[in-house]
Amino acid sequence: WKVATARWRMCMKDASSQCIQSMRTFVWTLTVLACSATLRPAAGGHITTSRPFLIDSTVADMQWVNSSLKDAKPNAKTVFVRSTLGSIYRSTDDGMNWVSQRDKMASDDDEPYKTRIQQMMFSKADAKYALMKGYSENIWFTKDQGNTYQKHEFGVMMDIKLHARKPDYVLATKFEGSFPDRYLSLFLSVDFGATWKKLVTHVYQFEWADPTVGGFTDKTIFASIRRADAPVKNRLSDWDPNIDFVVSHDFFENQKTVVKHGNRFALHHPYWFVAAMNPQEELEVTLHVSSDKGATFLPAHFPYKLSERSYRVVDSKEGSVFVQVSHGSRDREFANVYMSGSEGRAYTLSLRTVVKDYRGLSDFERINGVDGVYVANVADEQAQPELKLLGGLQAVLFNIHENGMVPTKTQMTFDKGGKWQSLTAPTRDHKGDQIDCDGCSLHLNGKTSGFLGPVYSSASSTGLIMATGNVGHHLHSRQDEVNTYFSRDAGQSWEQIAAGSYIYEFGDHGALMIMANNREATNEIMYSWNEGLNWTKFQFWEHNIEVENIITEPTGTSQIFIVYGRRHDKGALMQLNFETLHERRCAGVNAAGSDTSDYEEWVPADSLREGSCLMGRKVKYTRRKRAVQCFNGWDYDRKTNAYNCPCVRADFECDFGYQVGEESNTCERVPEMPMGMGMPDDCNGYFTVTKGYRKVPGDSCVGGQVASDLEPRIESCPGAKTGMVILLVMSSLTVVFAWFTYVRRKEQGMPDPWNSGSDFVDFIKHGAYGGSDLFMGNMTARYTGLADGADIDDDDFGLGEDDDEAQVLGESLHEYALGVTAVTPAGGHDLISIDSGDSELSLQPPRP
Repeated sequence: WKVATARWRMCMKDASSQCIQSMRTFVWTLTVLACSATLRPAAGGHITTSRPFLIDSTVADMQWVNSSLKDAKPNAKTVFVRSTLGSIYRSTDDGMNWVSQRDKMASDDDEPYKTRIQQMMFSKADAKYALMKGYSENIWFTKDQGNTYQKHEFGVMMDIKLHARKPDYVLATKFEGSFPDRYLSLFLSVDFGATWKKLVTHVYQFEWADPTVGGFTDKTIFASIRRADAPVKNRLSDWDPNIDFVVSHDFFENQKTVVKHGNRFALHHPYWFVAAMNPQEELEVTLHVSSDKGATFLPAHFPYKLSERSYRVVDSKEGSVFVQVSHGSRDREFANVYMSGSEGRAYTLSLRTVVKDYRGLSDFERINGVDGVYVANVADEQAQPELKLLGGLQAVLFNIHENGMVPTKTQMTFDKGGKWQSLTAPTRDHKGDQIDCDGCSLHLNGKTSGFLGPVYSSASSTGLIMATGNVGHHLHSRQDEVNTYFSRDAGQSWEQIAAGSYIYEFGDHGALMIMANNREATNEIMYSWNEGLNWTKFQFWEHNIEVENIITEPTGTSQIFIVYGRRHDKGALMQLNFETLHERRCAGVNAAGSDTSDYEEWVPADSLREGSCLMGRKVKYTRRKRAVQCFNGWDYDRKTNAYNCPCVRADFECDFGYQVGEESNTCERVPEMPMGMGMPDDCNGYFTVTKGYRKVPGDSCVGGQVASDLEPRIESCPGAKTGMVILLVMSSLTVVFAWFTYVRRKEQGMPDPWNSGSDFVDFIKHGAYGGSDLFMGNMTARYTGLADGADIDDDDFGLGEDDDEAQVLGESLHEYALGVTAVTPAGGHDLISIDSGDSELSLQPPRP
């Protein structure tokens, strides 16, 4: 504008028509540029993209290795990618540029297959340490995040474990011996793979212990080991009574058996689970649990005497455990989910017939960022089976539930499994048209739904959920019915945001949403800065790819995303950087809720109770207002405030041995369980007597009439504290009687007891009357016991030979829950597994 003003003054002096016309053109050009600038979102006004990088095959694994480091700067995070053909690629700038690692790892004479990588492992003790396990005898070690590699050959390693605190400590197993006595031996390296030392033989499974637990050290190791004196076993994959779960605190200079016959174990912080078989019955297995990071192990108990043929820990993040149990070999598509108390040992039924697949993965998902909210797909047992030929064949052969034999539906809980309910369906589609469906609800796809987008939430995006599914009476996978849905209140309400199935991701603490079609090849993504109110399309390449995923660094706070997929037989990687699209940073976090602030306060609530409480507390989360277009920044710190609420029925679940009645909301005793309510044999101080309810683990409600009605009754043990009370009472009575005796003797003129030793003995022996009839009077009857001539059996209850049949699972429900009485469930187990959000392990019967 300064230039325009100067030129205008010159034209005023010149006054020629040519100068004035030139000036008008110049001013018009400046005006158009100014208007264009005001229409763009920000100064940058565009999304920065990298050039697509093609790799030899599709992406098999992608890991950020320093996203949590304090000195990790934005746009400078290291990312590793492993392809399905075993090639390794590395980026040091959040995926903008990629470099193949083969030249650093391969020697000139190496065959191509020898540099293929089977697994990438990164140290939790030091983010710069990593190892790449090859398919052959080669393992590559790096101490500088891939700048350089050291190759070590030490035979074909089977399993490898890195230490959580000592980056140079590595455990690994490899085969030794010859058939039929072929076994795995455990080796240790304390110099990150340079040298190895054999620790113990015949190892089936092993894991580093948590060195922060009292009594544990950096040398503590848990393992399932076959006894050295056991006979040779030909079938190495079966359950074996000669395998024990042991612990060593000195690299197996010494070891101690923790769970006898413990064949397999799973770690799900802070819980440890061990499957121990019954040596008298090979198919009979019990579950042992530790809730203190492996310090102590005790048997787990379920409310039925059932045939638990498989276990899978599906969640343990909120102070309790959800375990998926299949009760028979026919339960291929469904399993029951049980919930434990805080110790992870006594389980109650939470949800029946949860959908699962042949791998054991189930449609049971925790909503991240909000406590107590879960979603699951279950069989609709009241619906008529759809016995269509194609659908039934798909269900049997491919575990696809579309038109299968048992219709499924989606359920959600806001009180950690206490009450499950259907999802409220949106009333309009993404175009605003009315959705007409009487008695319908929303159903969402889970992990078992193949390529359809699953339920997704992020801990940094509080209350936000994205998913694919359909509105109807049951879950379907027909392409014309599947849509993409969004919730910003942790599942209380839903809205349709797109037709069809998409893959999606949250960024910038949930302020930025991005998604792409994952059912057909595309070169576009859609993004929203206002939580789905408006969507903008962006073309990231001139060629189409089959988008497999959109991912950001693990904390979910960045505005940088990596899109990867397939183009022909190659994999494609590209970065999308949204940091230059909006330059304004959100303001007013300390005045959330005011008109001048970009932030609001949100309080999640359980629809089953009043007072905007969830899990017994009212939590206020500070988050960005929906319609405001600004970014939070990677260093944004979300503010929360929590207040405890009075207890209501929703804060309680059924206690061990009880379940919710079919016709009511009350907890009813399971008929198969014992009714006794005695105290445990090891009672110390106090014990509790259940009323059929227990507070949901993690619930923090306090007070209220409901609490006094439902919480267990507390009883004192007849131990040290009670004995002291009795001793005090007896001492008081002795003093009273002594004073009474002294007064009566004085009235009768008897001498004081302290005059002489004989007077004191007389005082103690004969009391006030010099005799023993102070309280008996002239009573002459005496208890003489049973008559000598009576012929009485030793069986005081008169049960005779039927006495052996009067057996229950435990002397009391309390003892059974605490494992005082040993109980062996009928049936057996053939799988124990663990399912975590980041990685999934399926622990099959032990293999060497």
